[in-house]
Amino acid sequence: MIRLNLLPVRELNAESDRRRDLIVTGASLAVTTLILLGIYFYQSAQLSDLATELPAIRKEVDVLNGKVKELGSLEGKIKELRSKHKVIEDLRGKKIGPTLVMDSLAAAIPASLWLIELKQSGGSLIINGLATDNQSVAEFIKSLSRSGHFKDVELVETTQADPKTGPFKKFSIQSGISYQIPATPVGAPAPTQTDPKGNKS
Repeated sequence: MIRLNLLPVRELNAESDRRRDLIVTGASLAVTTLILLGIYFYQSAQLSDLATELPAIRKEVDVLNGKVKELGSLEGKIKELRSKHKVIEDLRGKKIGPTLVMDSLAAAIPASLWLIELKQSGGSLIINGLATDNQSVAEFIKSLSRSGHFKDVELVETTQADPKTGPFKKFSIQSGISYQIPATPVGAPAPTQTDPKGNKS
């Protein structure tokens, strides 16, 4: 009877399997290493590009910050100029306003009415005078109301004057007063003026 020794064949097969496993494992490690190296070099290139762009970005940010500061400075100057302009307009109004108020008051006085006294207290004005009749007082009140300088014009009282001064009506009118220059509406009628003879123009 012939006997065969199969031990060397089994060992050879096992050795062959180990070598194949080692080759597969080595190939896998090599591929993984190549992938990792590719990722590393790609990220390194991106970081390099960003590092190159960073100075330009910082410079642009500095320029924008400078423009923001300039804008803030300009806004401050504009605010200051507006404040100065308002002060100038207020001074101009205080300078011209009283003259315009007196002109408006004179233009509103009918020929049959005379002023005796003007009293100003804050923004309120008391006007005392004499008139030939109540119609003249009513006309005077209407003329004042049409002016932009007199507001809330109202008759306080009207009484018969002292007989020594003749048959006149004594009146007292209260009105708000504004020294601001009023804006004349388009098409608004011009104030009625009278000459010394009582003729309206």
